Amino acid sequence: MGFLKKTYTKYISPIILLVLLSCTQPIVFKNMIIGGSGYFMFGKNPERRFYQNISIEPDIKLKWSAETSGSQTNTSVIIYDNILFVGDLSGKLYAFDRTSGKMFGYEKYTGSLSVAPIVSNLRIFILLNQFNEKYSVLKVFDYMNGNILLESKLYGSVQNEMIKLSNGIVVLTDQGEVIKFNLIGSREWGVNTNVASKSSPASDGNLILFGNEKGELIAVSTLDGEIKYRTKISDSIEGDFTIEGEYAYFGDNNGKLFCVEVKDGKIIWTVDTKNKILSTPVLNNENVFVGNLAGGIFCINKLSGKIIWKIETGGVINTTPTLFKNYLVQPDLNRKVFLIDTNSGEITKTYDFEKRVKLSPVYYDGFLYLGEDKGIINAYQISIKE
Repeated sequence: MGFLKKTYTKYISPIILLVLLSCTQPIVFKNMIIGGSGYFMFGKNPERRFYQNISIEPDIKLKWSAETSGSQTNTSVIIYDNILFVGDLSGKLYAFDRTSGKMFGYEKYTGSLSVAPIVSNLRIFILLNQFNEKYSVLKVFDYMNGNILLESKLYGSVQNEMIKLSNGIVVLTDQGEVIKFNLIGSREWGVNTNVASKSSPASDGNLILFGNEKGELIAVSTLDGEIKYRTKISDSIEGDFTIEGEYAYFGDNNGKLFCVEVKDGKIIWTVDTKNKILSTPVLNNENVFVGNLAGGIFCINKLSGKIIWKIETGGVINTTPTLFKNYLVQPDLNRKVFLIDTNSGEITKTYDFEKRVKLSPVYYDGFLYLGEDKGIINAYQISIKE
C-alpha cells in the first residue's frame, strides 16, 4: 500500500491539500506554499534549542491518542504546518493531522527509522538503518510530484539525530563519519573521524560539534568538512549537544556536564552529576537543565557553572525534556512525566503512564506531543499562563 491507506481529499490547512493519487503512490502536496511553519527537526533548530518562551498551566489535557505498529527511540515527532510525522522501528513513517490525531496514512520502508526525519519545504529526508546490513540509507522525497528524488547509502548505522542547516543536511554516522548533503539530496562532502560516535551533534551554522567514545570533542566546518579542532577532554562522550551563542553544552559517560567555547573547545566549566548523561541539556535565559541515568536532575547557572538546585527522582532520565519559562517537562523512563518548577526544582505535577515514555516532548502551537513505548503518540492541549 502507498502512503495513504485511506482516501481523504480535504484541506488540512488553508495552504495544504493532500491528494491520494492511488493506493500504490505516495502523497502529493498540491497548492503548497514554500516556507510554512513547523518543527522541522529534532531540537527544532541546528543549535538544538528546546526552550519555549512562554509560561504554561500545569494541568495538561489529553486531546487525542494514536498508535503506530512499532516502537520509537528517544527521538521526537516533527511537524510541517498541520501535519505531524513520526517514524517507528518497524520502518514505517506515519502522517497524522496534528490537531485531531486522524491518520492520513503511512509508508513502509525496508529498515528501521531510529532518528527523526527532517522536513525541508517540499522534501522530507528519511534515514533508514538496514537490518542485518552494514549500511543505512538516506531517502529524499519530493512531495510536489510524489516521488523519490535520491537515495544515498551510508556505511554503518545512524543513531545520531540529523541536522538541517540553511543550505543542507548533516548526518553523523555511528562510525564517526560526518556527511553533508545539499537540500536536493546530493552529497557535498564527507569526513571520517574513524572513531565511533553516539553523540547527536549541534551546529551554530559554521561549526558542527559532537563527541565520541574516546572522549574527544570534535568541531567540523559546515563549509567543507575540515576538522577545526579535535581535543580529548573525557573518557567517553555519548551525551547530545546544544549550542547557544559562543558556548556549547553536553554531558559525558562519567556524569560530567561541560560548558565549552564553540570556537576552540576551551572548557569554561564542568559540573559532576555523578552518573552518565545521555540527553540534551536545555537552556533558558539564565540556566541549563540536565538529567542523568540515576534520575538526578540539575539546574545550573549557564555562565558560572554554579548548581542552583538538584533533585533525585529515583527514575531514569535519558530523554531530552522541553523547557517553558515556569516548567521543565521531563519524561522518566519509569513511565512518568514530571512538571518541575524551574525556579525551585519542586515537582509540581507527576503524570503516570502505562508504558515507558520514550519520545522527547515537542510543543507546537498550543499542543504538547509525547510518545509512549509500543508506538503510542499522545497530544495534550496546553493552556498558556497569562
